[in-house]
Parts: sequence; structure tokens; C-alpha cells
Amino acid sequence: MEETISILELFHILKKKALLIIMITITGIGLAAGITFFLITPIYDSAAQLIVQNKQAEGTTNLQNDINGNVLLINTYKDMIKGDIVIDAVQKELQNEYQYTYSNNELKKIIEVEQAQNSQMFRIIATSPEPRKAATIANVTAATFQEKAESVLEVSKVTITSKGFVPSKAIFPNNKLNLLIGAVIGLILGIGLALLSELLDKTIKDDRFIAESLGLPILGQVSEISKKELLENSGVVMKPKEDTHRMVSNRTVASRKRKRV
Repeated sequence: MEETISILELFHILKKKALLIIMITITGIGLAAGITFFLITPIYDSAAQLIVQNKQAEGTTNLQNDINGNVLLINTYKDMIKGDIVIDAVQKELQNEYQYTYSNNELKKIIEVEQAQNSQMFRIIATSPEPRKAATIANVTAATFQEKAESVLEVSKVTITSKGFVPSKAIFPNNKLNLLIGAVIGLILGIGLALLSELLDKTIKDDRFIAESLGLPILGQVSEISKKELLENSGVVMKPKEDTHRMVSNRTVASRKRKRV
């Protein structure tokens, strides 16, 4: 016969196993916190913002066309920033001025260029496990591109509108999200273990099992006795035994006296 569990029975199981579920949930949060704060290396980012103004061709007075052209040229600037012309110069300056040793491939992975939609402005973003290094790499890259772009590309001016600052908060990992994930996983595991332990428990829990599963008649029931009631009943039972013991002792003494006489 297949076993079915109603919603009410499920609620009673979860209520009975509430302590187990809470403990496993707390354990999940603890493990997530340990991994987040002690095992995962935090990553910081810093960004420098720039705008490039191109030289206008003679007789060109359409401002909208100039803006659209500048927006399209940002893709060219992206390629230049991550190209060898800029990356080599950034590598040398970081090593000579700041004693930061990076290879070209490492710098290309560290540096990203992000463009705002339909805007002439773009940002050079640098990421690093060390906040100060992230800000330094972003600012050095922006200054190097400013210098190279004016000499290599036909632009009138490259302006750094804002420099990268030393970040105080890591972008990775997300501490709150990781703790929430740990709590959810712990809660799911706790509920799963509670239900599994209940399903694997083959002890008789109520009289329905005897009547429905075994098909045996129920002759009687024994009510559950609390510890307090058990102790009280034990005290009542012990008194007659003590009185009987005293009566036996008195009879023994009396018989001994008769023998002596």
C-alpha cells in the first residue's frame, strides 16, 4: 500500500523537526560566510571617465553628425586602449613608477572599456584584488591613452572628466547574496533531511498503521504518561512496599523474642 502524506501531516513533521531544520540552516549560513569572508579573494574596480573631441572637417556644421561620428569612433578607441601601443606604455610606467609587474596579457584582462549608450563618454575600468592598484592602473591607462590618441588619431582633444578613485567596497563577492544562498540551501537540506528521516522511520506512530496497514483489530490504547506523572505514580507504588517491608521486619523480631522465651 502506497504511503501518502497530507499537508497537515507535512506541517506536523516540519514542526517536530524544526530544531533540526534551524540548525542545518544556520550551518548553511556559517559555511557560506566562511567561504565568502575567508576563502574567496575580493575583487575591486576603479574607473576613469574620458571624452574625445574630433577635429571638424572644413565646411562641416552639422553638430548631430559630429556626435554620431564620435560615438562610432569609440569602438576604435576601445581597440586602441587594449592594443599594444597603449598597453606597452602602461606596462612600462607601472613597472618604473609604481613597481607593479604585469604582463601584456594580464593588463588586457584587467582593463575593460565601457561606453554609455548614445554618449560620447566612455570609462576605462581596471579590476584588482588590491583597491589602490585598481585605481592606479585605471588612471595610468587613461593618461596614456590621452597622450597616444592625440598623436596617433586625428582628434582635437582627449579630456579625462573624472579620475579613478580607490574603492572601499569590493564588487565581488556579493556578501549578502552569498549568505542568502547559504541560508536557502541550508533550509532546503534541512527540510529534505527532516522528511527523509520521517520516511525512514518505521516505528508505529499511531493506531491507523495497525488497522490500515496490518489489518489487525485495536484492543486498547495506553495513554502517554509524562515524567511528572510517572514520578508521582512511582512514589505511590513505593510506599506500600516500604510498609510491607516494615511489617515483615516486625514479625521477624517478634518471632525471635518468642524463641528466646
